Amino acid sequence: MKYITTFLMVLMILSSGFNPINSQDKSTYKLSGYVFGDYFFKVQGDSSGSQGEYSPYKKDYQAFDIRRVNFSYEHSLSDNFTAGFSLEGGNKYLTNGRFSVIIKTAYIEWKNIFQGSSLVAGYFPTPAFAWGISEKMWGYRSVEKTISDFRSLTTAVDIGVGLKGSFDKNKQYGYFVMIGNGTGTKPENNKYKNYYASLDAKPVENLNIEAYSEYEPAAEDKSKLTFKCVLAYQTPYYTVGTEVIHQVKKNSGINNSNVNPFGISVYAHGTLIKNKKDKTPKLNAFARFDMYDPDTNLDSAGFRENFITAGLDYMPIPSVHFMPNIWINSYTDKSSEKLKKKSDIVARLTFFYTYK
Repeated sequence: MKYITTFLMVLMILSSGFNPINSQDKSTYKLSGYVFGDYFFKVQGDSSGSQGEYSPYKKDYQAFDIRRVNFSYEHSLSDNFTAGFSLEGGNKYLTNGRFSVIIKTAYIEWKNIFQGSSLVAGYFPTPAFAWGISEKMWGYRSVEKTISDFRSLTTAVDIGVGLKGSFDKNKQYGYFVMIGNGTGTKPENNKYKNYYASLDAKPVENLNIEAYSEYEPAAEDKSKLTFKCVLAYQTPYYTVGTEVIHQVKKNSGINNSNVNPFGISVYAHGTLIKNKKDKTPKLNAFARFDMYDPDTNLDSAGFRENFITAGLDYMPIPSVHFMPNIWINSYTDKSSEKLKKKSDIVARLTFFYTYK
């Protein structure tokens, strides 16, 4: 808490030193953030050792939880330069068993470094997330990460430099390339770098396409190559989409064999009830199914995993969400022994709100 308090005090001092509205009535800074968490009850499953949010818990475990708190500050230094900074905390960031916070982003953006493109440097979200369409199309990060993030197949944030922009004036075709450390929220520990590239397109109205790749070499002739594709049809009141991801981890398995994770996610969400006055969504429904194989090279060892979530999203106001939902991760033995591993089944009431 002392880190958050100190950060808020600094922002108050900075804010008092300048007028947030300039002569053109344009705000020079922006404060924003969000919080999400749950009450959850584990209906079935024991500690499975998988990557799932609730795999460590045994049956009948229940708790209130804050999964993420985010606070962001963005300052417009001039027409072409913007600096950003954010803190993040939650149940994955602990110090001495207590909730803690980390620096999530710290970057500067040079807008229009040449026509239609901007340069970003520092610590910022990779092309797989903030400027990609994956999370935007799924739309329910507060319920669960996208399949590539959930299975730790892509890097969410990194320290480096990136170039992003559009190929056309209507911004229907865009790109984002980046080079970074590849260590996420941790300092660099080797000489190798991570290379990112993303192309997105909106060839017709409501249709969104993204192709993404990530490559990271390593010592001893090892490397990691990731391919991802997102295809989604989105209107103001419903979305249907899919995400497919495949990864090749060279010389990373037993006897220097390759390890090839593969996953596919299919999802949909839409509005059931609208506000009578402004037609904004009042009640949404969402559902998603993932199939994930940690190593497609192993036909007779390990477990395939299927993830399912579904629920309702009630919005008393647009920035506040209450979402009763079910969270299920099941396991299928790939060997001839047909070993049984209980599914993790969790009932949740998720809350999510934004402020800006």
